[in-house]
Amino acid sequence: MAKNENCVVTDTSICKWIDKDCGECYIGGMKNEDDRKDALSNFEAMLNLLPDNFDDLSGDKCAFCKKDPRPRAGYALIDLGHKDPESKRGMFFGLGKKIRRRIGSLVPMNISVCKECRSALRWYEAIKWLSIAFFAAVAIMLLVVPGTGLGFDTSSSFIPYLIVIGGGVFGYFAGKFLAKQFIKAKSSQMYTNVFEIPVCADMQERGWFLVQENNGAVTRYIFSKKPMLRKIGDLKRLAGENDEEFSQTSFLED
Repeated sequence: MAKNENCVVTDTSICKWIDKDCGECYIGGMKNEDDRKDALSNFEAMLNLLPDNFDDLSGDKCAFCKKDPRPRAGYALIDLGHKDPESKRGMFFGLGKKIRRRIGSLVPMNISVCKECRSALRWYEAIKWLSIAFFAAVAIMLLVVPGTGLGFDTSSSFIPYLIVIGGGVFGYFAGKFLAKQFIKAKSSQMYTNVFEIPVCADMQERGWFLVQENNGAVTRYIFSKKPMLRKIGDLKRLAGENDEEFSQTSFLED
């Protein structure tokens, strides 16, 4: 990346992190030089809040396996936030009295996951919906299939609709129970909550939290074959350095 002597963050950690031409960089679009300096300061503060082994989360082995981690088959994506560095905005649509924002730092994370752990997490979510569909379908079958009808006139009575809705409601609670039992059986082999993963447990102690709260024992993820984020640990070690030989792809996943 060519240097831009007119930019106060050129060749810094955030410059290497954004990895864009100056015309496409959002910091370059900041008219106030103090805002650019603040962006750099906040970014480096965020790096200092991360553990040194942060990159272990996106290694070649699954981070969810408790014993004998299997090879990585993809990534589980999730956002973690931190209250620092302090960020404030107006109470009403950015106007009025300044109040502290809940999130000062935001880190989109790539967590290595194997096929088995990914499948278990997907099935946990799918079981609940499949159960609803199954019991609703059974209720419909009992009403409309010849020889199984319950004796209601489906053209004029509202009771059949209540039966179908009741089947769906029963399926919802049955699905929650079945999913809970399923993941309970899997929990002896894998971490089901993001903060059970050792690196993430360390992050939680440092003040990191889920941006989208999840009160259950199983964290929800988005799955991807490719990483959506470059390694942050390398940037942390490079913070404050000015290495002209630094490769822009050295902190990208293979």
